[in-house]
Amino acid sequence: MTTATSYGAAHAALLKEGKKIQVGSHDGLRSRNSVGLSRRHVNLLSVSVPRPNPLIRAVSSPVKPETETKRSKVEIIKEHSNFIRYPLNEELLTDAPNINESSTQIIKFHGSYQQYDRDERGARSYSFMLRTKNPCGKVPNKLYLTMDDLADQFGIGTLRLTTRQTFQLHGVLKKNLKTVMSSIIHSMGSTLGACGDLNRNVLAPAAPFARKDYQFAQQTADDIAALLTPQSGFYYDMWVDGEKIMSAEPPEVLKARNDNSHGTNFPDSPEPIYGTQFLPRKFKIAVTVPTDNSVDLLTNDVGVVVVTDADGEPQGFNLYVGGGMGRTHRVETTFPRLAESLGYVPKEDILYAVKAIVVTQRENGRRDDRKYSRMKYLISSWGIEKFRSVVEEYYGKKFEPSRELPEWEFKSYLGWHEQGDGGLFCGLHVDSGRVGGKMKTTLREIIEKYNLDVRLTPNQNIILCGIRKAWKRPITTALAQAGLLEPKYVDPLNLTAMACPALPMCPLAITEAERGMPGILKRIRAVFEKVGLKYNESVVIRATGCPNGCARPYMAELGFVGDGPNSYQLWLGGTPNQTSLARTFMNKVKIHDLEKVLEPLFYNWKRKRQSKESFGDFTNRVGFETLQEWVEKWDGIVATRSTYNLRLFTDKDTYEKMDELAKFQNKTAHQLAMEVISNYAAAQQNGKGE
Repeated sequence: MTTATSYGAAHAALLKEGKKIQVGSHDGLRSRNSVGLSRRHVNLLSVSVPRPNPLIRAVSSPVKPETETKRSKVEIIKEHSNFIRYPLNEELLTDAPNINESSTQIIKFHGSYQQYDRDERGARSYSFMLRTKNPCGKVPNKLYLTMDDLADQFGIGTLRLTTRQTFQLHGVLKKNLKTVMSSIIHSMGSTLGACGDLNRNVLAPAAPFARKDYQFAQQTADDIAALLTPQSGFYYDMWVDGEKIMSAEPPEVLKARNDNSHGTNFPDSPEPIYGTQFLPRKFKIAVTVPTDNSVDLLTNDVGVVVVTDADGEPQGFNLYVGGGMGRTHRVETTFPRLAESLGYVPKEDILYAVKAIVVTQRENGRRDDRKYSRMKYLISSWGIEKFRSVVEEYYGKKFEPSRELPEWEFKSYLGWHEQGDGGLFCGLHVDSGRVGGKMKTTLREIIEKYNLDVRLTPNQNIILCGIRKAWKRPITTALAQAGLLEPKYVDPLNLTAMACPALPMCPLAITEAERGMPGILKRIRAVFEKVGLKYNESVVIRATGCPNGCARPYMAELGFVGDGPNSYQLWLGGTPNQTSLARTFMNKVKIHDLEKVLEPLFYNWKRKRQSKESFGDFTNRVGFETLQEWVEKWDGIVATRSTYNLRLFTDKDTYEKMDELAKFQNKTAHQLAMEVISNYAAAQQNGKGE
């Protein structure tokens, strides 16, 4: 490898003179001639820029002589985009309701996808989905209120909380894009880099604890997000006419970005880290503290864990690399993968270490076939030792051995908690992250009335922050009336379930996910009751409409991955603390056949598990061959008549109130009443009753 060379200045100078240049193609971004590019004859004039002395020796396999490296179409689109401007800047000015193919790739970097309603027949009704970028899931009061307004004025009347702590706003028409984007930008928000081939939203625990380790993790996430934010101004040129609306960056971020002592940067380029080609594919980072796996740490390209001393003072970070969820059906060379340990760095080096990892992927990740462009495939091909040695050359130091950490736990932060600064926060469960109807109206009223900031969680939930103790009772009452119940009143299966939006708006969806999840959960609850599992027992269930894995189904104890109309691939073997990868159990399971598969699995889990053994651990211990045999030989169980005949409602008024509340959760009054009674009884039995 060599220092990344800049041809941007020469290119601009020639364009100013009205001349054309000979454009090169990339093998990753490795230099192969005088301008760090292999030549493709498309114009008249070639530019010669002296090649710098190599600082780091190439480590990838050499390209065969006289063979031009194949590149994907997206790589060529990025190269000709003038740093992510063209042809989107022209397409936005047309009267057409949609944009062309090249622009659909470019607008991703701006935080948007072009979509159409697949439920509709006839001519396509185009619209755009916008995704915000909120490091740590932080949402200032003003931004939340703006997003709420925009959903009603320009969207479909709902907000979608994502699995990466951001908002998605669906249904925005092309003619309204600039208005919506500029409103977000002027309200302390951004969509820059929420999609596209660059660093996406940086995750961190959403809980607003006043503890040193949590605050340090969240600040680190903010700094990493700033370090890897595009610098060439294309976003602000497009949406606010070049007006720069940015907060001042910490000096350590500027210093780390500009440092080129180990050949990481493109000197004099508008994009010192990304260059013209940005990264081969999306890049995901999560930061957390020991024990807190609310961020699904091992599913990220880079996982960063704060390490403290005995007094709780942050000292450095353990780094994990190579996680990723996406795969392709029937292509066995694509796969989900867990991140593995890279090493430890002192706290002052974290930005340089992360930058070195990003540059290693930039230089060596595949750019010919996007199925294999994520960093997990590079590490899988090279092995962790080779990957570490290359990163160390860009980092300029050796990684220290990783520090020992305690066991991971999944933490949802639902319910009421002390922040540690005198205030309270309240975590609210939102089914599949969809905020609409009475829930949306009530949340807005509370957030506006009490001037609250908000945090979004990686589990599609929302946290209200900075609540005074005197406000707890009126807020609790208002939330309950909108169906936003305390977690003890929500079905435990719902509390950890996740689903991607899928149909009708996602163009990649093969079948339902979000819209199908309520029915799936109800049917699984019915199976639980049939086989004798207790109400407070649960399983982590996740569903996606395609194999790309946006809801991280490959970490679930029971994962549903769309593989055909009304059909799912079933994955088993994830664990509640999100540290084990699930495996494919069955293909092409039709939605109406779920009970035939799930009944024998849950029946045997109930009867043959070890003490406190989770469903995921049970399936891994027993083995898929045995599980398959149970399913194939299952004849069903004989349902016994209940000896209980409870009359839950003694008057019509109580029933009607319960029925109205149950409708917000898509349940019957009887179901909700039974859940409340069961939860209350369980809490009393465990000594947790109030």
